[in-house]
Amino acid sequence: MSSLSSFCQELTEKLSPIQHVALIAHRAPDGDAYGSLEGMSQLLRTNYPHITVTVVIPPERQTDSHAAWILSTTPSETIPENADLVLFMDASPLSRTALDPADFPTQPVITIDHHEPQEDSVPGYRDITAASTTIIITDIARELSWDITPEAATALLLGIYTDTGGFVHRNANERAFETAGFLMSR
Repeated sequence: MSSLSSFCQELTEKLSPIQHVALIAHRAPDGDAYGSLEGMSQLLRTNYPHITVTVVIPPERQTDSHAAWILSTTPSETIPENADLVLFMDASPLSRTALDPADFPTQPVITIDHHEPQEDSVPGYRDITAASTTIIITDIARELSWDITPEAATALLLGIYTDTGGFVHRNANERAFETAGFLMSR
């Protein structure tokens, strides 16, 4: 795993010249996945207005859509062929998406995740000490001094709240509370 600062530098280098980013999460997205998708979408739209952002949620038989209200745009069912980069949120093996891995385009895929790595994990940034992926995304935004809108902060808070079970699970640590407090100030 690279450090946060080196990952942020790599991410900035990748984002600067491109025109289209697709965001996808694991199948049956939970609050952290939805919050990561919407939070990153809002952050990219605000801080990289030249980039088109597509949120991808493939159709599936069983979905966990209780947090889908956070999405501000209608998601695409597939990764657009013209996407220059795919950011995979809240999971790292492509087999965890509702898409067949063969359906992924040839564009680079980078993961941002807080789960333990698996043998077939996609490279990217992982911090298994984070209670949610939205904490990591907030760390990235802070490291890069991105503008965090109230809409982005709300989406990122959703991920922290759901993955900590409303701040009652063991992972509701000082970092989770500090990040939530920071986002509340936004």
